[in-house]
Parts: sequence; C-alpha cells; structure tokens
Amino acid sequence: MNQKLSKGVVLVSILILPFLAYFIFVYSAEENFFVTLDYVGPKKAVQVNEKGETRWDTAYYTVPDFELTSQDDSVVSAQKLRGQIYLVNFFFTTCPSICPAMNYQVKQVQDRFKGYEDFKIVSISVDPEHDSVEVLKTYAKNMGAMDGRWYFLTGNQDEIYTMAEGFFSNAMEDAEADGGYLHSENLVLVDWDGHIRSGKDDYGNIKGVYNSLSTDEINSLKDDIKVLIAEYEKKKSVDEYRMEKERKKARQNG
Repeated sequence: MNQKLSKGVVLVSILILPFLAYFIFVYSAEENFFVTLDYVGPKKAVQVNEKGETRWDTAYYTVPDFELTSQDDSVVSAQKLRGQIYLVNFFFTTCPSICPAMNYQVKQVQDRFKGYEDFKIVSISVDPEHDSVEVLKTYAKNMGAMDGRWYFLTGNQDEIYTMAEGFFSNAMEDAEADGGYLHSENLVLVDWDGHIRSGKDDYGNIKGVYNSLSTDEINSLKDDIKVLIAEYEKKKSVDEYRMEKERKKARQNG
C-alpha cells in the first residue's frame, strides 16, 4: 500500500509540478512571451517622482482627452475608456461614400470580439449638427451595435475636428467632398493606458493606423487586437500576482 502511495506521489509530482512551476514563472514574470504591438506617435519627456527623487523619463504618446455624448445620451470620455482596449473611427450618418463600407467592416470586428467585455468601439461623427443623439441611436440600431460596446458619439464640431488630428485622422467640412464632409477611413487601436498601438506591415514598418476599406488590413487588425488582448490579460495576471504577494507579506508581517 505504501509502495503504491509512493508511486502515486511521484506520478503527481511529475505531472503537476512542472505545470505549477511554469504557471508561477509565466504569470509572475515581467516580460511577455510573445511579440507585442508597437507604440505609435512621438514620445515626450516627463518628470517622474520615485521614492522622493525626481528624474526625467520618456513617455509614450497618449490620445487626446475628450468628452462626448453617445447614442444613449451618456457621456463617453477618454478617462472613462481607460482600462479598456478600444477602436476609434470617424464617420457621419448621411455619408454616401466610404462610411457604409467602413462601418460594415467595424461591425465584423465587433462581432469577432463580442465575447471580450474589455474591448470597445468608438465611432465619432464629423457632422454633429445633424447627428444628434436620436439620429445616432437609430443608426446604431440599424448597424447592429451592441449596447455598451459600440459607442456612436456626437459633440462640439470644432473640438471633434481638433481631436481627430490626435488620432492621426482628419475631419473637416468640404463642399467638394461627397456629403459635404471629408474624413479619414482610418481605424485606430488604443490600449488600456490611452496609447495608440499597431502591428507592422510586410516590410517591417509600423502601420500606425488600419485602412478600414482593405479586407487584408481588417484581418491584420483582428490579429493585432488578439495580441493586444493577450498582452492586457498578461498584465492583469502579473498585477494580481504582485498584489497577492503584497497581501501575503502584509499578513506575515502583521
């Protein structure tokens, strides 16, 4: 009986311990075990205070602050979206050219990641005078937008046009453009800290933004969103591991 028990213990050790060691190593390690997306935009110098000492460091580009109104008449801001991954594009509801095709592709992205609650989509109107809350609500319903997951936003026109530049897009009135407005077909991927992220193209260049009218670009975007989700989940696991270690240390010292 003791011999059988010993064999059982050895077998469990062989099967379980390597997995346990791997789990602890991976989820407590600082580095990622996969290629992460690049940061987009110019870095800036910032002052950092650590342990009473101030030093200069460089910070990644952060999207501009904004506070706009959604199709549900709720406020959506850059601050509210912190801690989540989100996709941004600019459009208008009466657009007769690229918007229908662009938002059709965005809908495919929504459906692909509808099971992941920390992923959102933000579509900002470049014609806020016409695109009221009521108009956006009807448009969102027709698009099949999920409540609380795909936001259609309206607000001050000048602020939106200025904000678009911060997302490496353009938005403006243009009498010669279809529908009277000119805007980019860009899709911009933003991480949980407000940084724009992207993968590389076939030549190793950082994409920066994704062309919503290209099926290949949309497929690349979906792949890159999966990578960003993996990085975020890894980050949360490391944070939780650290917090648990701190709680355990505090209990031991208490």
